[in-house]
Amino acid sequence: MNQETTTDSVMTNGPTLLGDYLKQKRLDKNFSLEKLSQKTKISINILKSLEANDFDHLPSAAYIKGFVTSYVKVLSLPLNEAIQNMEYTYQTILGKPFPALNHTKLMPTQGPATKSGQPNPEEQSPHEVIEGSDSIIQNTKSALPIFILAAVIIVFIGGYKLVSSIVENEVNSHKNNDLGPKIVSSAALVKPTQKAEEAKAAQASQVDGTKVAATESKPEEKKEEDKPAATFERNFPTIEFKKLKGKLFQVKTDAPENEDPAILPENVKRSFNSSMQNVFIKAADGNTWVSYKIDDKPIESVIINKGNDLFLQGNEIRLFLGNVNVTKIFYNNYLIETPNKAGVKSLVFPEESNTKYMLPLFPKAKDDIFYTSEDYIKRMHLEEEELKKRQE
Repeated sequence: MNQETTTDSVMTNGPTLLGDYLKQKRLDKNFSLEKLSQKTKISINILKSLEANDFDHLPSAAYIKGFVTSYVKVLSLPLNEAIQNMEYTYQTILGKPFPALNHTKLMPTQGPATKSGQPNPEEQSPHEVIEGSDSIIQNTKSALPIFILAAVIIVFIGGYKLVSSIVENEVNSHKNNDLGPKIVSSAALVKPTQKAEEAKAAQASQVDGTKVAATESKPEEKKEEDKPAATFERNFPTIEFKKLKGKLFQVKTDAPENEDPAILPENVKRSFNSSMQNVFIKAADGNTWVSYKIDDKPIESVIINKGNDLFLQGNEIRLFLGNVNVTKIFYNNYLIETPNKAGVKSLVFPEESNTKYMLPLFPKAKDDIFYTSEDYIKRMHLEEEELKKRQE
């Protein structure tokens, strides 16, 4: 039996930093960065920069607005609230107001609008153009009357070829627009550099009146650039794991909270199963986040907002809690103490299973997915062996 209760939203009393807001909402919806990247078609690195309020690694304001629009659309969040946080963050971090752009079709006062009250389609952000597969066709349709008029005039003067040229140039201009940051491989950067050196060498030889081959002017070390070394990007970087030691918690059988239905509800007490591990977590004084694994089930991660709770049952339960000091945790209907100063806590039920596991219980790999410590260690060692082979 596995029962859990959380809320889907976090109330805000005013503007907050955009990255903090988006990350909190994503975690509330139980979305990994990988899943969000697949849904929005935005790279994970861009999403990470967005959530870190790292404007140095983000493109122009128009693209940021497009990313935010796609982000909140996938999570079904209110766009106006996200835009307010975006403008607040831009002003707070960069010290200047966010450029005046059409944030949404529901805000026509931010820019030129059509008769229907909708923003001019030509003023969509570049990311909206990237995201919509039919957007280029739509833009072409919007200019269709102009093309027809031009075609009629030119046909009268026998300019058929010119019409074809104009249409072709117009299509190519859409293809050549700067639709966002481009990732260029290191191999692609080598050839232009070499061509520039060859051109300089050829020019120098003409000035001196000598015939020197362009390849002779290249330094010997430049030849290595023709074949850039293959890189091996690790998904499981080396982590130092530690064995679980000592007593992780202390049961308080005489705690008054054990009899307080406002903290430990009666229906939870009645759900107690003596043949299983029963864990009840109450977010009493603030929000907390929990990653947990019950028996052989997949790892789950949830946010428990203040006043809400999570009830788990299983033969074996592993927990990793953040902001644990705001919680009340009950084990088999008794309050437990989890002394710590860091604010995070790892727990294993039953406690005699401690020696089977390593810390951290659920390390996160580069793909932004949680793994058990034992699974991560196996994959980490495989990557280390692969890296050694490549180096040899």
